[in-house]
Amino acid sequence: MRILDRILYGSMEYDVFDRSKRIIDQAAAANKILVKIINGSNALDTIHEIEHIADNEVFEITNSVTSGGIAPNLIDDVIQFLNKEDDIVDIIFNLSRAIVRYRKTKKDIDRYTKTRLLALTSLINSALILLYEMHKANTLKGARRIRAKIKVIEHEGDVLKDALLDYAYEHRMDFRSFYYVQSVAYFSDDILDACEDTSDMIVSIMSSVIT
Repeated sequence: MRILDRILYGSMEYDVFDRSKRIIDQAAAANKILVKIINGSNALDTIHEIEHIADNEVFEITNSVTSGGIAPNLIDDVIQFLNKEDDIVDIIFNLSRAIVRYRKTKKDIDRYTKTRLLALTSLINSALILLYEMHKANTLKGARRIRAKIKVIEHEGDVLKDALLDYAYEHRMDFRSFYYVQSVAYFSDDILDACEDTSDMIVSIMSSVIT
């Protein structure tokens, strides 16, 4: 039995962590559409639909959590964990919306910003793959090892974020473009931060279960 299955008490009807993997699936799907949007697509409605699916998933899982299916001392942590996962999808949507809105006033994203954004989506994809693996972790040690990898990815994202911010400050831009580069830099960083926070919550919950 996986260690996270021990969170459930009595009924196995609601397997919280197996179901929450679907939110990571939605985040990964949204990130793929984000790549297309960076490359010129306007498929914002598709990401909005994915975000809506994830919101419904979180709502349903949260209801099962608060119905008494898990230990009372874990309820707050599990709900926070679910909200962190949902944040990932929400921020991907917000980033996509910022790109599409900017494109309505400009013909295209400049090459430097586009390249850095695509690099950030690659990091996001790697972090999501690791998060998915954390849901299936057999040991606390294994989960901590994966969390350490996510922290490295988050740090790499910080470097790219800072590069974008430096670019915004060092080059002559109109206010709209300056604000755009700042916004997408911070949104991208927020996604990776949410991935790291989610990994922290998984380790915290696992630690609570086995101690």
